[in-house]
Amino acid sequence: MAKIISFANQKGGVGKSTICIQMAFYLSIKKKKKVLVIDMDGQGNTSSRLAPRVEDEDYLFTPILSGTKTADLFGDHVGEIEVLKCPSGMDLIHATKNDPDLFEIETVQLDQAMNPAKHLEELFLNYDYVLIDCPPSLGRKLVAALVMSTHVVCPVKLSGFAVDGVEGLLNTIIGIKEGYNSYLEILGIVINDMDRSINQERAFKELEDSIPDLLFKNKIMHRPPLDSAITEGIPVWELRYGHVAAKEVEAVLQEILERSE
Repeated sequence: MAKIISFANQKGGVGKSTICIQMAFYLSIKKKKKVLVIDMDGQGNTSSRLAPRVEDEDYLFTPILSGTKTADLFGDHVGEIEVLKCPSGMDLIHATKNDPDLFEIETVQLDQAMNPAKHLEELFLNYDYVLIDCPPSLGRKLVAALVMSTHVVCPVKLSGFAVDGVEGLLNTIIGIKEGYNSYLEILGIVINDMDRSINQERAFKELEDSIPDLLFKNKIMHRPPLDSAITEGIPVWELRYGHVAAKEVEAVLQEILERSE
């Protein structure tokens, strides 16, 4: 049975997609694992970075998307699920850019959020890891992701971040665990894009005092090469100037694997 890891936080811009994408590269390329990525975010950023891409006349890269869309999984009936084969070796169930169908999922009945888990149960047997990039909300798509997950990782960014936000997210995860998925385990909270400012040091200390067992021992500092790697859709360790960022990212990814054991 695959380990199914969701990357979740109700706030946007905290690094969910970044860490999910780098985790997919890490498992597929370095660990030689069979990986499926599910893009639950209607913005489609993860899909656009992992899918095959072609360069147009303006030197922009356009993703080539095909197969089953994430939004299709919420229907009561779905045909044979067709995954998209990605250049780096992982498989993908994709979302298009600003996918209206996926945004509309937030209006469906709660019981439809259980459909993806039912439709994908057999497919999961083919993989070592399933990685789910969750949307920045506490709605139906997050419920769907957590219902079918074995583990959840919560990336956070300390800038403007309050402990109350973490508590709200953890309460949501605990509610899903108690009501729908008793196998769900919280791997912990990953600090991403941290700087050396007094405010961020204070916010980190507040989290450390409140939930020390949930904080990852490794964290990712503010590293511009990581943004460059995501923009280019490549592993951060492939950048010749990204060795410091790569070291921090790989330490976090390895800690995710260790905690999931």
